[in-house]
This record gives sequence, C-alpha cells and structure tokens, in this order.
Amino acid sequence: MTALGWRTAYAGLVPQETLGQLPVDRWRHEIRVGIRRPLGDAFTYVAEVDGEFAGYVYVAAPSRDADLGPDAAELVALYVDPARWGRGIGDALMRAALERLAELPYSEVVLWTFKGNDRAISFYEHRGWRADGSERMHPRAQAVSVRYRRSA
Repeated sequence: MTALGWRTAYAGLVPQETLGQLPVDRWRHEIRVGIRRPLGDAFTYVAEVDGEFAGYVYVAAPSRDADLGPDAAELVALYVDPARWGRGIGDALMRAALERLAELPYSEVVLWTFKGNDRAISFYEHRGWRADGSERMHPRAQAVSVRYRRSA
C-alpha cells in the first residue's frame, strides 16, 4: 500500500522512473521491524477498515534531524490507501500520533513533505503545522522536501 500511496500522491513531483522502482520489499521489512522492535520512543499505528489495511503513521522519537535537539520527534510517514482518501483516516492517524506524543517527553514534532505536495501541505497546515524554512533534496526521490513543525 505504501507504493500505491507514493505513486498516487507524488505523481508529477517525483520522476516517474523513481516511482516505478520503489523499494517496496525493503519498506515492508522496515515497517515490520519497526513495529516489533521500535527504537527509542518510536511507534507505528496501522489503520484498518472492515479488517483491511487502510493506512499507517510512523513516528521517530527522537527526530532523525541532527539540527534538532532531543525534545523533537518526527512524523516520518503518514500514508492512507488512495482509495480511502477523504474519509477521515489520515486525520484519525494524525490525532492518534499526536495524542501518543503528548504522553512522551517531546515538546515539538517535525515532518518533511515534498515541495509542491499541495494536498498534503493543506492537510498539515489545517492541523497546525507550519513550514520552518528548511529544505533538502530527498535522496531517493530527487525532489525537494520542506520541513514543517508543530508543538507536540
């Protein structure tokens, strides 16, 4: 499902060749390992609808960004099956992640999204996230990412 989410959400933002060669098997392995043996305060939530996968959220805590202190967590991934977009699943996953972070010793949370990813940016900004001016090139996608922050 992650690959379908990437291919749908990032069409036109990420080169088509990259979208066609996503490391799906590696991602599945990393998600399974992350659920079984999370590092630090990291956590993953999976959403199901009628017993079927609908989406997931993964939070690294503390953040992987070297320029942030130990009080920052990172929302690394929030994906919803594109067939289920607009049904509140992403919102429920976001709320669950922020509720969990409120119980942990982090004062802020950051995320990275592709510049021009208007659907996601609107979703994040509507929920209190603000761009902090940081940008970087995503190494695999070869697309510019922008960082957003909000209080945890």
